[in-house]
Amino acid sequence: MVYFLARVFAYIVLMPIFFVKVVHKENLNIHGGCVVICNHISNWDPIVLGHSVKTQPVCYMAKEELFRNKVANWFLRRLHAIPVARGKSDLKAVKTGLSALKSGKILGIFPEGHRSETGSLLPFEPGAALMALRADVPVVPVYISGNYKLFHQIKLYTYPAIHLKDIVGDKTNSAAIEKATEHLKAVMLELQEQACQE
Repeated sequence: MVYFLARVFAYIVLMPIFFVKVVHKENLNIHGGCVVICNHISNWDPIVLGHSVKTQPVCYMAKEELFRNKVANWFLRRLHAIPVARGKSDLKAVKTGLSALKSGKILGIFPEGHRSETGSLLPFEPGAALMALRADVPVVPVYISGNYKLFHQIKLYTYPAIHLKDIVGDKTNSAAIEKATEHLKAVMLELQEQACQE
């Protein structure tokens, strides 16, 4: 119920203010377990991305500091958020994320790890590739373009689902994860170039 109400609120607020448009929205017609990766330029990003995926809720991995406030903790967990400790290996968060993917949920991950102040893509963390390979689910890349200013359009450029095992094979060792991460970064750069050309 909380997620549904948040989606309604997002629609009421986002459409008149940011005129959100999804390019190739058929790529977000997601059913079953999937990792959705996205660049990160604003705190609005999770709301915009969650609003744009209509088929089912998007679970996000969020920094554990956000869960320390009781009210925020209650709200975030009802939005299916998963707390994760940044800057170190958090096996509990990984297991929770894998469980969500294997049960058919969508996991939203910002592979840059934190917001880019300039809009340029930052180095990708390996978590998204790791989760997708271990859960054996596809990855859908999304690139958000635009400025979050009143009455300025925000566009989401989407890419068809990528099955990373088609790229790296069945192994999930460090070399495979690194190669998969590089591939995802290359796809995101391709989407960025597409956005810049329009």
